[in-house]
Amino acid sequence: MEQEASEENEMAVSSEPEYSIWIVEYAHILDFPTSGLLYGRHNAGTMVTPFCYALIRGAEHVVLVDTGHSNDEQGEARNTEGGISGWQSPEVTLGRLGVDPGTVDTVILTHGHFDHAGNVEAFPNARVYIQEREIQKLLWAKSLPKQLQWLMLAYDPEHLVGLVERWRQGQLVLLDGDADVLPGIRAVAAHDTHTLGSQYVTVDDGRGALWVLAGDNVYVWENLEGENGNGEFIPIGLVSGSIDQCLLTMEKMLGTVGGETTHVLPFHENLLWERFPSRLFDDGLHVAEISRRSTDKSVVS
Repeated sequence: MEQEASEENEMAVSSEPEYSIWIVEYAHILDFPTSGLLYGRHNAGTMVTPFCYALIRGAEHVVLVDTGHSNDEQGEARNTEGGISGWQSPEVTLGRLGVDPGTVDTVILTHGHFDHAGNVEAFPNARVYIQEREIQKLLWAKSLPKQLQWLMLAYDPEHLVGLVERWRQGQLVLLDGDADVLPGIRAVAAHDTHTLGSQYVTVDDGRGALWVLAGDNVYVWENLEGENGNGEFIPIGLVSGSIDQCLLTMEKMLGTVGGETTHVLPFHENLLWERFPSRLFDDGLHVAEISRRSTDKSVVS
């Protein structure tokens, strides 16, 4: 009986999915104002700021958290206006990990800003998950008078049209709060923070580690670690919701991973390449290897 119970336990453990996680840089700004990342840091110079998404790969699923933005006419104008350089397509950036964008079956959008949700069309076979509140508040903000259009900052209405098309195809899921997207992968609502309908993603890698993919609820680790590591949270530089909700969400994220700040993964953090095994490619873009299954080949070693 004991042997049978042991075998059943082993089967239960082995049935839990394992995931590899990479943070993939697709563009960057070489001189982004520090005050845009750390609230109140005026006249503090600039920082190198990557633009990234996360790739999660398991035995049965290929998942992307955020999609970056395209380099079409509008995307190119955004790049020029914002000083974004080095842009590469998903075919290039994901190709470094042996992934064809057409094989991505799940996309989770942390929020609707152009640099996180602006290239959904590059993943035609993916089911897309976003908070319903993010869509509602985007429509609401667009309907407001001209003097209130700051709320549309970093949004592109054309991206909403693309999501409607995904809805017509039966590939759009609007989440109402926290939800399990796949085994071990959970979307967690973070409303009234960076945007009015933001979310972040938690991933159990199946090997005893839990990770938080923060989107823009944390820009850089200093938001969590404080100035000179003093542990006092510094709010992010762009908030459409409220500062208190941003701070409480940061506390919740950090609590999820037992206080391990490096298990909260920001998508605009240049220190990713130092704190995790990473590789710099000839085009100046990086890949950081966060957690890897034994069946997946390393691209950083």
